[in-house]
Amino acid sequence: MKRLTLFIGVFLLFTSMMFAQKTITGKVTGKTDGLPLPGVTVSVKGTTIGTITDIEGAYKLTVPA
Repeated sequence: MKRLTLFIGVFLLFTSMMFAQKTITGKVTGKTDGLPLPGVTVSVKGTTIGTITDIEGAYKLTVPA
C-alpha cells in the first residue's frame, strides 16, 4: 500500500510539473526586407532562458507558466 501511495504521489508531481510549462514559438524577420534572420538570440527578460533562431528565423522556447 505504501508503494502505491508513493507511486501516485510521484506521478502527480511529475504530471503537475509537465503542465506548469508553456511553449512559445515565433519567427524573427528583418524590419526592412522581411527576410528571416538566422542566428538571432531570443531570451526571456530577467531569466537565463533563451535560444537562437534557426536558418529560417524560427525559434521555440519552453518557459514556466
